[in-house]
Amino acid sequence: MEPAMRYKSIFDGPKIIRFRRPKLSLQQLNELTPGEFHKTFENVIECWPEAAIFCSALLPFKSFVTLVAAFENYLERLPADTKLKILRLYPDLAGKMLDTNQLSEDSSNEHASVGLDNLSPEDKRTLTDLNESYKAKFGFPFVVCVREASKFEVILRSVSERIHHTAEQELAIALGEVKKICRLRILQVVDNL
Repeated sequence: MEPAMRYKSIFDGPKIIRFRRPKLSLQQLNELTPGEFHKTFENVIECWPEAAIFCSALLPFKSFVTLVAAFENYLERLPADTKLKILRLYPDLAGKMLDTNQLSEDSSNEHASVGLDNLSPEDKRTLTDLNESYKAKFGFPFVVCVREASKFEVILRSVSERIHHTAEQELAIALGEVKKICRLRILQVVDNL
């Protein structure tokens, strides 16, 4: 039986070549050097490698659950202004970064998993308008774990409902979504929880 594998994409002209990498066992995780840990987990929180740097100091981990908890605790302990910085690093769903191929590999895969890379012009316009209204109200883009939302309609409903929250409510909800994204990204790297 083939071990659990992770895909890595490399762009080669107009086509994408995917290489499969084995997922890390707990022993392999705990044998990583700090530099290897940083590289492996640098984007589990979008474009925020500081989390991986912090969590590498906690090696070894007793389980993958404690690894996930370390990243979640890291997020919780940050000051409010840093939490806002992190939220502002997340791309607009189906936004300009998608259109110009500037998304991280993780975000690109997540967008594609629910078809955000293949929306009709009308759906894209609707989502863009909602994103802009949301950002104008809260000062950061709408963040949702799209792999859990699983359908475009669920994402639209979510942003339409959440835009009526208070800033305090939405900050807490958005950070909860970051934790979900982080957990799923970790699951792409490790053997299991």
